Amino acid sequence: MSGRSALAALPLLEVVRGHAADPALLQLLDPCPEERSWIRLVATEDHELWLISWPAGAATDWHDHGSSSGAFTVLRGTLTEHTFDGGLQLVDHGVGGGKAFAAGYAHDVRNHGEEPALSLHAYSPRLTTMTRFKFHGDRLEVLGVERAGEEW
Repeated sequence: MSGRSALAALPLLEVVRGHAADPALLQLLDPCPEERSWIRLVATEDHELWLISWPAGAATDWHDHGSSSGAFTVLRGTLTEHTFDGGLQLVDHGVGGGKAFAAGYAHDVRNHGEEPALSLHAYSPRLTTMTRFKFHGDRLEVLGVERAGEEW
């Protein structure tokens, strides 16, 4: 089975949860960084996996993942996901929790806790752009588009 067929047959949330079972991931990034840090673990033609370390107070700000679908799961700590669908919604994701989402899904992920957090993310196809937004309380305003290899 090709990589594309294997990935299509398995939802991205299951992909990240399967990789999250590797205890070595907990040692790959500084558990107490001063700012959010990340490492790309896997990059194929069809998908990629990123490990992200979140110090207390870290946030992504509002963004989407362009034409990529995605999923994430929390390995350590708690992350709060902010979404907007006619109203602001907040969901806390603890260890083992996570979310899968379609292309164009906008959110702001934050570590509101006092302890660092660690999460694993998958994107398919590989990330090429991310749109940045400003949240106005009743709408999202597009600020610009970041491109892989230029802004991250």
